[in-house]
Amino acid sequence: MTVESLATELGLWADICEHIDGYAGRKSTRLLAQLADLPVKRSRATRRLGSFAVQNGKPLCIRLQFSQEPENLKQTFLHEIAHVCDHLTRSLFRSRRAHGPSWQAWAKVLGTPAKSCGRSEALNQLHRQRLKLVAICQNCGAEFHRVRRLSRNRKYYHSKCGGSLRPV
Repeated sequence: MTVESLATELGLWADICEHIDGYAGRKSTRLLAQLADLPVKRSRATRRLGSFAVQNGKPLCIRLQFSQEPENLKQTFLHEIAHVCDHLTRSLFRSRRAHGPSWQAWAKVLGTPAKSCGRSEALNQLHRQRLKLVAICQNCGAEFHRVRRLSRNRKYYHSKCGGSLRPV
């Protein structure tokens, strides 16, 4: 799946083209061509709605968690497109802050809130379902739940009582 195909499916491609064309001027044709072919991949992360990946200074892909609510998915997708546009138009000498002023300008152009993180109840529920018991405190009996298991090569201690944790 590419940015263009997903944006078309979500009914956003025409708006994205119009906004980018109005903001980027003569650079918009090249920018839209680069943006249209960028892959969109399914993310397995349950604590992040989406992300933009770069490798060796070149855009690699946009990762989205499709389990979120439909309206939230649209806003997350536009948020990540703002990152791509910012990355592709930013000079090497300008600020490299992920949610800095140049990204905020792109977010405003694309009509998405200029905030750095969002929430999704559907994703929170998915995260809670994936939690598993990973350790038990040998001193007080407290249980610890995580998505990922603890490393068996380390010793862990309960910060509240000081007891050692026994991996399950």
